[in-house]
Amino acid sequence: ALHFLLTRTALGSKMLAVAEDETAAQLMGIRPDTMQAIAWAIAAGATGLAGALIATFFYIVPTVGETLGIVAFVTVSLGGFGSVPGALVAGLLIGVIESLSAYLIGAVYKDMVVYALFLGFLWFRPQGLMGRA
Repeated sequence: ALHFLLTRTALGSKMLAVAEDETAAQLMGIRPDTMQAIAWAIAAGATGLAGALIATFFYIVPTVGETLGIVAFVTVSLGGFGSVPGALVAGLLIGVIESLSAYLIGAVYKDMVVYALFLGFLWFRPQGLMGRA
């Protein structure tokens, strides 16, 4: 849905233009402050929805977001910064790796396996799966 929004709508094109070059977008008549506010609103809405959904199967403690935040960073880094399809593929890949390693090795080591494979992958391809060099 997000990829469709960014690539197939006028709003998405404006948001991508502001992300690429704010000054050039402003010269084309796009208001960068409005596009940034919309992007923040979409991010806040998605975060609120994710928090509500995650509360059903995680204990709610102040530090619950630390591990999830690190996994989110690994997902974006592995996919390639600025690549929505890359983040999607990386998220699916990390989910499969976590599930398989939890089944084969043990649930305690699933994050360690993901981080080790992430570091090994970035050693050979620092821009990520679909990032630009």
